[in-house]
Amino acid sequence: MKRLMTRRNLLRGAGVCLALPWLESLAPRGARAGEPGTPKRFLLCTFPNGAPHHWWETAPAFGKTLKGADFKLPRVLEHFAPVKSKMLMISRLGNYTWSTEQHPYIEPSHSRLGAALSTCVDADQLGREARQDLGEWVGNGVSVDQLIVQKAGPEQATRIPSLQTGLGVKPGFFDQRSYAYNQVVSWKSPREPLKRSVNPKAVFDALVGAGVGAGVPGQSDEEARIEAERRAAAEKSVIDGVLADANSLMNRVGSEDRKIVQQYLDSLREIEKNATRVQDTMTPGQGSLGCSPIGQPGVVPEPPGQAEGLNENDNTGAGPYKHEDHAKVMIDLIVMAIQCDVTRVITHMLDDMRSEFEYRCIPEDVRAKVGLAYRRESSLHYHSSQHAAGNLDKATQNGQYKIIAQSNLDYAAINCWLNQKSAELAQRLDAIPEGDGTVLDHSVMVHMSEMRSHDHDGYDLPIVLLGGDGVFLNDAHVAYGALGSDRQLRDLWFTIMNQYYGLGVTSFGEDRRGAQNALLEEILR
Repeated sequence: MKRLMTRRNLLRGAGVCLALPWLESLAPRGARAGEPGTPKRFLLCTFPNGAPHHWWETAPAFGKTLKGADFKLPRVLEHFAPVKSKMLMISRLGNYTWSTEQHPYIEPSHSRLGAALSTCVDADQLGREARQDLGEWVGNGVSVDQLIVQKAGPEQATRIPSLQTGLGVKPGFFDQRSYAYNQVVSWKSPREPLKRSVNPKAVFDALVGAGVGAGVPGQSDEEARIEAERRAAAEKSVIDGVLADANSLMNRVGSEDRKIVQQYLDSLREIEKNATRVQDTMTPGQGSLGCSPIGQPGVVPEPPGQAEGLNENDNTGAGPYKHEDHAKVMIDLIVMAIQCDVTRVITHMLDDMRSEFEYRCIPEDVRAKVGLAYRRESSLHYHSSQHAAGNLDKATQNGQYKIIAQSNLDYAAINCWLNQKSAELAQRLDAIPEGDGTVLDHSVMVHMSEMRSHDHDGYDLPIVLLGGDGVFLNDAHVAYGALGSDRQLRDLWFTIMNQYYGLGVTSFGEDRRGAQNALLEEILR
């Protein structure tokens, strides 16, 4: 009889354990892709500082939906074209009803809107109720990703319950608040923020360590640790240790799954090389490969200082820092985590809230998307460009919000590059076959910002949803009503948790007007 494949199966050997991809041919009966018991995944990719007005240039009028050929991608989202058929744009959702003022003009905006993105709770108000200094207070609601982890049940459990990653190497000032609100979107409990890791080597070691933590038969954790150190000292890849088991596995699976396993091992080896190389430019002298068990994610520590960190081409002692390389290897690592089923819940911060990063990495073709002339190594300062030219009114005109002054092209080009990174991740997931579709099909991926635009307001958030396993509309753009008749982000999280995961959640987030959560019926098939 075929040995049944579960997410706990591993490739083992020489002190190494690697979790395997989900393989169709060895899946238990009743657990084929698209059926109950198969992997359900949630990926939240966030970008800070809102979106340029170009984001809504093809949006439908308030309360309308465009589908198929009528749904046109705006310039800043054209990199999603290869997966447009699996994409849903959602416009006119707000995230402000948690405010005691009950209006969308939130101050301080970066910290409070950033904190509320995944919780729809006012962190400041919680601090006031606890009679705490808001400059020192660290508290929030439980975030949507962590509720999914806690409520999804054992059939969706993985070795790493959730993964927090990011690219923020130059955080901004923190609005006189803890930097938990600028560098975190995952909250395990009201007092436990889970900080994103920007370190590729640390993420790689965590993913590999998830296999090591399972143990090799007859080997203690200490023996596994010693073996990992010996292997690292000899500069041997972790993949070398599992090749014999991998070859044995190849004889027990179908031809399509043999391709999946081989592609997985090949990509893992390449990721291992890239993670080490990128890490060398970020933290000199820490480039050797390691393989150690992951511990529980910890509470976010205070930063060494505000607005400190790297910029493009900064000399680290091991070569210049390259943001494009950093972004690429983080995508590789996220794909690796999903493909080997080490985790099914990931939050990825494309940059920290109120970022002060200088985007010299944006190539000519991306700048050309928005009509920005290319000057090699020219610096586009993120937060400054948000405060530069651009003014979108709350007044409406022809079914849209009125543009008073179009967004400056620096701001638009930065947004276009950030969108490209999420588009590349979506395409990578869509290239992995799984059952009757792809990994992207069987995931919910949300790409969004915590605020609207230059105005720093908490309404009409830029939101893209991909995948959804047939639950959500695809190849469409749904627009809700104008301010006062709009819907709230808390209802999107409520809809995902109940319609995609079937969690039976009765409420999420806060609405100080007293409105109850309701499904976003318009985005459902």
